[in-house]
Amino acid sequence: MRKRWKVLLLTGAAVTAVFAGGGLVFQSVMEPVWSGQRQAVQAAYEKTVLAKVNKVEQFVGDETYTVITGEDKIGQGIFVFAAGDKIRTEPAPAAMNAEAAAAKVTGKVPGAEVLRAMPGIQNGAPVWEVFYKIEPEDKPKQYFYDYYTFTDGQPIDTWNLTLR
Repeated sequence: MRKRWKVLLLTGAAVTAVFAGGGLVFQSVMEPVWSGQRQAVQAAYEKTVLAKVNKVEQFVGDETYTVITGEDKIGQGIFVFAAGDKIRTEPAPAAMNAEAAAAKVTGKVPGAEVLRAMPGIQNGAPVWEVFYKIEPEDKPKQYFYDYYTFTDGQPIDTWNLTLR
């Protein structure tokens, strides 16, 4: 009986050590990303009318932007795009929302599964990026990025991700 308890305790300690080590590795890898996001949010609070943050995402296009979705001081939606010292704001009421961008894809491609819709900056202009996949019956899954204008949702471009 004592041997069984020793084995259980050693196994428990080993599992705990593995999870703790994994958590520390994950934290050390992600810390630069989180630090950059914290700095972007702080700069947005200082330099824009942002009063409340609802969501922080990373957009990688021509440049890497931290996209902050939130509200201004009177409660209206706002998007803040931060890349280093560059900060750009766009009011949400003038913009198409993520659900409408995703609906454009599902309307264009029936059976598409939208994985993510997010705002970003492409070629110096704000856009909606919709990442989705389709699964044809006799072919492997295919992944796509569709880009739409930020305010009115006009299609800009579609990128097909293929394995070669």
